[in-house]
Amino acid sequence: LRALPKLGPETLKIRERLLAKRSDLLKLIQSSKSLERDVGDLTFSNEIDLASSLEGREMLFQLTSRDRNELRLIEEALFRINEGTFGACESCEEQISLKRLQIMPLTPLCISCQEATENV
Repeated sequence: LRALPKLGPETLKIRERLLAKRSDLLKLIQSSKSLERDVGDLTFSNEIDLASSLEGREMLFQLTSRDRNELRLIEEALFRINEGTFGACESCEEQISLKRLQIMPLTPLCISCQEATENV
């Protein structure tokens, strides 16, 4: 195992927030998997019950899909922290402002590069 790079106090705070959020998401995804299994075991007395269950499953799928995407972004940010590249824009390699990172710790782009991608 290689040692973590020396992290500043703000990056440490962001890292702790990301680790806590990752833990919460993993619990949520796990509980939704359990709920999905439980819903799969139900029998339906009529078409309305079936339609309601299918709608609930669709909502569960959307939630877990969004949660999994957020989890992926958190993992990427934690990887950048561990590699010592957190805070460097992935496009221009300039430093992303601390204020932006505190508000949006998952962002891999500085504001200029983000705006440029949105305007394409």
